[in-house]
Amino acid sequence: MLDGKKINISMGTSFEPIAEGAYICQIVDVDLVSGFNSFKGKDEDKLNYQFAILNDDKQEDGSSSRNRFLWKRCSLSMNEKAWLFKLFKAVLGRQATKEEMEEFDAESLIGKTVKCLIDQNPSKDGTKVYNNIISFSKADKKLEAVEFTAKPKVINKETVGIAPEEPKIDPDQLIDELNKEAGGTRK
Repeated sequence: MLDGKKINISMGTSFEPIAEGAYICQIVDVDLVSGFNSFKGKDEDKLNYQFAILNDDKQEDGSSSRNRFLWKRCSLSMNEKAWLFKLFKAVLGRQATKEEMEEFDAESLIGKTVKCLIDQNPSKDGTKVYNNIISFSKADKKLEAVEFTAKPKVINKETVGIAPEEPKIDPDQLIDELNKEAGGTRK
C-alpha cells in the first residue's frame, strides 16, 4: 500500500528524431530479446544492440546528437546478409575469418565503435517518426568514447545473481544447534 503518499508519475519525454546521416557510434550494451517473426511464423531470439552516438552535431531543435541512443536487433546468424555479420565486419574493418566467426562472443562488441547510417521512417499512422540504422561501416574517425556501466547478465539466458546464494539449512540441525546454545537438549 502507498499509505496515502502522493506519487509523481513521469509522463515521459519526447525526443526529436535524429537527423538522417552518418554517425560514429559506440556499442554500449547488448541484450537477448525474443519476438515474433512473421516470416517464420514463430518466436525467435535476437541480439538487441544499443549504440550511443559520439558525434556532437547540433539537431534542428538545438540539442546535441551526442549520447543519444539507437538500437538494432540482429538475428543469431553470421551469413553475409545478416545484420550481425554486417556489424561484426564493420567493427573489424574487414571481412571476418571463419575462425573469428566461430569464436564470436556477442558481448565482445561492447565498447567498440562503428559508423551507422541513419534514416527516418514514419509510423504507420503517421504520428511519429522513427530512426532506423540502415547500414554499418568502419568508423572513419576517432571520437571521445562515452562512459557506460554494463549490466550484469549472460546472453545465453542463464540467470546471473548479484546476491550470494542462500545457504541450505537443515531444520533438525538448526534446532539441535539452538538447543545446544540454550544449554538444553532436543525433546
